[in-house]
Amino acid sequence: MNTSKTALNFDPNDPPVLTPVETIVSMFEHTDADGILCIPAWPYDDDAEQGMLYQCRMNWNKADLENVLRQYESCCDTMQKIAEKYDSFRADSGAEALPEEEKRFWNTYLRDFASDDIDAVCAEAEERVGKGPAACDVIIRARRLCRLMSLHAPEIILQGEANLFAQALVIHGYCKEMEIAEDVE
Repeated sequence: MNTSKTALNFDPNDPPVLTPVETIVSMFEHTDADGILCIPAWPYDDDAEQGMLYQCRMNWNKADLENVLRQYESCCDTMQKIAEKYDSFRADSGAEALPEEEKRFWNTYLRDFASDDIDAVCAEAEERVGKGPAACDVIIRARRLCRLMSLHAPEIILQGEANLFAQALVIHGYCKEMEIAEDVE
């Protein structure tokens, strides 16, 4: 198989060297002519072996890249606004006091799931953000990033989580098929 070199190939124990915007651009640049993008397994994947890669069949172009960059920036701006108020409401019922745009964002990305059952969580995630291979990941990463913002976590921690959120947005929006890569060069 002739695929591009792996995007985002860094040691999870080292600090990220790319900003989230650079991460998104790198993913686009590393998508080969056949639409294949290889990325490392996400850190929380229980069955992920060290060095395991995902092969993603992407369907995106330059306009899509610009769109996901705008989406990422918009999400982060809204998360920051919510993070500043996070401790004042903490519960879904408190979100009613948020301005309309922030309330919509809360209900889509940040509110608690109705169930702890993984199948129900995945189904609810797809209802909230649309079908895609990373619907749960988008919500999980958004929730973690917003909470870290509210806690004023160190910049290196925020950047690492923001990179994972950016990756999840790209994979959710533009990956049509995702599988474990076995023969990446």
